[in-house]
Amino acid sequence: MEKLYNIFTYGTLMQAFHNPYARKLRASSEYLGKGYFNGRLFRVEWYPGALFEPDAPTLVRGEIYQLHSLDILKELDEYEDVLEDEAASLYVRKVVPVRDSQEVVRGGEELVRDCWVYLYNQPVLDLPLIEDGYFKTTS
Repeated sequence: MEKLYNIFTYGTLMQAFHNPYARKLRASSEYLGKGYFNGRLFRVEWYPGALFEPDAPTLVRGEIYQLHSLDILKELDEYEDVLEDEAASLYVRKVVPVRDSQEVVRGGEELVRDCWVYLYNQPVLDLPLIEDGYFKTTS
């Protein structure tokens, strides 16, 4: 059986954005729906940065996609400034458990999917927190 790969986006790769990388992601994957994980979301500049914090009371909200193949990851890594030197990278791609907002499993619990997420990898001390956890084009 072929392994399925999911990616979770919370910023400029979401459906509301129309840059070439967002379009390429949509062409290279199947949209599974909205999801979220515990953490904090910050406005960096015209884009956001998220931290995965399993015990955080706040959420990072976004979209889950199932990739058709891994071919797109190299381009997405470049877009997100993922470097070989992890300390110098703007983002790092990590696997995070993401709760699917629309899929419920038996017992009424939300489905949890392991997803690649581009997590912000620089200091956040002076960055404004996006309190509702949802990055919008107009915010």
